[in-house]
Amino acid sequence: MAFLCAVLLGQLLFSVRRISQISSEATHLYSGYRYLKCGDFSVSPEHPPLAKIVAAIPVVPMNFVVDCASFKGNDVQQDVTSLQWLYKQNWRSALARARMAVSVFAVGLCLLVWMAARTMFDSWTAVTATALLVFEPNVLAYGAVVMTDVPVTCMLLFGVFGFYLWVKNRTAPFLLLTALATGLTLLAKHSGVAIVPILCVLAVADALNHHASLRATRNAVLRNLAAVALICGIAISIVWAGYGMRYSAYPGRVQLQEARPEATSSIAGVIDAMKNYHVLPEAYLEGFAGALSISSGSGPAFVAGKVYPRAPWFSTLFNMVFKSTTASLLMVLASAIGVVIGFGQRRREFQFLLLPAGTFLMVCLHSTLNVSVRYLLPVLPFLLIAVAAGCVELARRVRWVRFAVPCLILLHAVSSLHAYPNYLSYANELWGGPKEAYRYMAWIDAGQAYPEAKTYLERHPTENCWFITDWQWDPRIYGVPCQTFSLYQLNQMPPRVHGTVIVSSSLLTDVRLEQGELAVPFKDLVPKNKIGGSALLVYEGDFDTSFATAYGELALMALSTGQPSIALLHGKRAVELAPNSAYVHGDLCGSLAEIGQADSALRECLTAQSLFLNDPLREEPLRKKSLDLIEANVALLKAHYKAVHGYDSAVTPQ
Repeated sequence: MAFLCAVLLGQLLFSVRRISQISSEATHLYSGYRYLKCGDFSVSPEHPPLAKIVAAIPVVPMNFVVDCASFKGNDVQQDVTSLQWLYKQNWRSALARARMAVSVFAVGLCLLVWMAARTMFDSWTAVTATALLVFEPNVLAYGAVVMTDVPVTCMLLFGVFGFYLWVKNRTAPFLLLTALATGLTLLAKHSGVAIVPILCVLAVADALNHHASLRATRNAVLRNLAAVALICGIAISIVWAGYGMRYSAYPGRVQLQEARPEATSSIAGVIDAMKNYHVLPEAYLEGFAGALSISSGSGPAFVAGKVYPRAPWFSTLFNMVFKSTTASLLMVLASAIGVVIGFGQRRREFQFLLLPAGTFLMVCLHSTLNVSVRYLLPVLPFLLIAVAAGCVELARRVRWVRFAVPCLILLHAVSSLHAYPNYLSYANELWGGPKEAYRYMAWIDAGQAYPEAKTYLERHPTENCWFITDWQWDPRIYGVPCQTFSLYQLNQMPPRVHGTVIVSSSLLTDVRLEQGELAVPFKDLVPKNKIGGSALLVYEGDFDTSFATAYGELALMALSTGQPSIALLHGKRAVELAPNSAYVHGDLCGSLAEIGQADSALRECLTAQSLFLNDPLREEPLRKKSLDLIEANVALLKAHYKAVHGYDSAVTPQ
């Protein structure tokens, strides 16, 4: 056990040293640091504080400068503020310390998988399950980054295992252990709330197993559910402790971030009632409402190499298969037979593995979004233990399986290690491996490959280099010697460029219109090389970048607030460069209206409206929001035209 955990930790720490900051790491670290330094919960409330506090603890002695004033702003402002805070200080050391600290959850997960498998089954099952976990690419991808996915995975297994020990022994220490684990699960991530229905399902299922008469079964169910209620009551007190026993997100009662629309009116009513009675801390409830609203959203999705107006029913399962090694998939198939054979003798054990995994997976399948594999991580340890138990059971009955299982574990490890250190862009061999992952799945680039880009350019020097990124932090921070461009970088890109262009692969699969158009010149081209698996794509030659330039001009227009004539010049140039962009026409409409050219403004707004309506992905939230705004402007301009001229406008789109 100790050896396998050491192997896991070694892989995590060696791989994470070779990747740049990813996704929301800066925001999580900034939020955790403010928790400890300021007692503030207003930054990133959509993620509870457990993992963020653990990550920030080793950074506190560095005594970074921090503004303790309550944060008010949207998600983008939150990310920018966090990035500015991190990169103005000794960020390399801070990020290394935080990542090392948060890796404790991955090691804890390794220990729990061993203990649960050994307690439920035997040592061979424990070795098999832990070996699968140690070389699981998705655990290696997220196990040592400042995110909340592995922490909630660890705590959820802890809670279910604690409840398993309680139903077997029914002693107070195990009940309290389960309550502690449940509270920590709720503090790890808002999706951890799934532990409540999971415990309820297990309470009922376990009672049904061991009582013949209806009355005895009913009483057993009620006793088990009463125990779950007590566990949840204690867990709520642990959540309060995690928030410093304070209801308000910040002393003095302040508003949190800009409110998001609630997912449903019924859920909104429940959350409001919990606020009124102070059942849970305000920051937790606000964060839960925001997280629920996001997960209940809908829109187009890039799945299996195609864009769908809505995430298809198979997207969650595809993501799991795509990101699992081929060897582990073969073990899943083999274990199914063993599970069926051993279910009668180990009914309780398999229920405590399959029911939590199935319940959590059903929640993910119910989501209308394309669920990324990192959100599915809580399912993983339960499946790995069940797969290990099924394979060991089958090996006891079929001689050749005894040799096949170790070989498959070895192939599992080889496939995973072959991706080192690019576990974030892992894909199994059935889909071409990490080098081809971007063709089938969105968000392969999470900002992790900047150090590898620096190394690549040192080996392939070029005089003219452009870097088109999808993230807010500048690759030049990591020594990448390129001119950068993105929606968040204000550098201007010429209409044509010649030389080396490095493009974030996420832009090629992004269904959002603004981001997607940044990579239009490269969508049908074969990259010369790939960096970080396929996180970054390298192109060389002469390229028409007018789409990208148009959005650079839009950024310039945004800066020219209060200077409509300058905005108008940029808007007209943007339309020339990107005549089929609804956003460009919409912004030009606004500039024309600002200087009083109502007829021309109406024409541009009608053109934008027409382009939006002809877009097959028009129901995508950002597109729909922009279309609603354009339609409102069209109505205002038509009313203005009629008031001035006395009759309806005959202006038509261009």
